[in-house]
Amino acid sequence: MKWSGILVGGVIGAAATLYFSRKRPGAVAWAASAMSDVAGKSVARMLSASSGLKREAADLAPKHTDDTAANSAAAWERIEAIVESDPAVKQEVNKIRAESSNISH
Repeated sequence: MKWSGILVGGVIGAAATLYFSRKRPGAVAWAASAMSDVAGKSVARMLSASSGLKREAADLAPKHTDDTAANSAAAWERIEAIVESDPAVKQEVNKIRAESSNISH
């Protein structure tokens, strides 16, 4: 949009406001109130929509269950079994463990 369009629109709006304020003094106050209500409602809708998204994200997040520890223990046992079954993997794991123990945290 060009600046000239914005300026012409502003001048036309100002002239219309002056005309209506002289013709009907309460009309300008009513229009301002109506615009304020519309703006307030739109802000409220945006905020409620964003809180709905937060609730939806919370519903989709993984939940802690009592069997999580058991599943984790079973997974670690399977990993240990895989490491123990292959000597090359076991050597690499031991090398990584040695390197990580040398690094100060």
